Amino acid sequence: MLKNEREREIVSVMKERGGFITVGELCGLLYASESSVRRDLTALERHGVLKRVYGGAELITNYSSVVSFNYRSHENISEKKAVAKKAASLIKDGDVVFIDQSSTSLYLAYEILENTTLTVVTNNIEIASLLSGTTVRTIVTGGVLCPDNRTCMVGADAISTFNSIHADIAFFSAKSLTDEGVIYDCSRDEVEVRRAMLANSGRKVFMCTGEKLGTQSAYRQCHLSELDYFISNTPEAEKYVKLAPGIKLL
Repeated sequence: MLKNEREREIVSVMKERGGFITVGELCGLLYASESSVRRDLTALERHGVLKRVYGGAELITNYSSVVSFNYRSHENISEKKAVAKKAASLIKDGDVVFIDQSSTSLYLAYEILENTTLTVVTNNIEIASLLSGTTVRTIVTGGVLCPDNRTCMVGADAISTFNSIHADIAFFSAKSLTDEGVIYDCSRDEVEVRRAMLANSGRKVFMCTGEKLGTQSAYRQCHLSELDYFISNTPEAEKYVKLAPGIKLL
């Protein structure tokens, strides 16, 4: 197989698999060595087709806006853990906590496994499964599986659950934070559910790893000025706080 043919095949396979694939999977599918696959991925990254991430590669937005939860949860692990640990410090005993469907939220759930005084409300199936092995009181929304993210519930029933409960604090993440301080995501269904979460919570917390800063996605969630806390792991976050007087940076 000629190199340019293999590169086209890599892009085709990644589109079929939701925008992400591991190096090992590509080696098996293309009958190519790991070194050859890595060279192809490097070339495609240089041409702006994809970006290399932990364990594999992700197509850029022009090719695929949504990457599966399973793969996202394995990206930037150390950063997400650091952000989650800061987020957990905001939770008080006895709180009712909204947790969204983002992969960063999964790491937050790991931080609160031992706090049996909490009530957690989530539309994230993976988080619900994790908490099912504990005695944390957990409420899972109804709804339908999101077409773009099969580990979360969306739609009218999911929104209704969040509208019927008042939380002490809500945690969420999203795909993009623009230079103007506006938070965007690539799934309209997920954005609508988060709006209900934010409308029915006392404190609102945005968790954001560094690669999302200064990027743009399709659907507007909210502005930083509408929130109480902004948690990030990079000094660059300081400039975004200036766009939202009153918000606290952790």
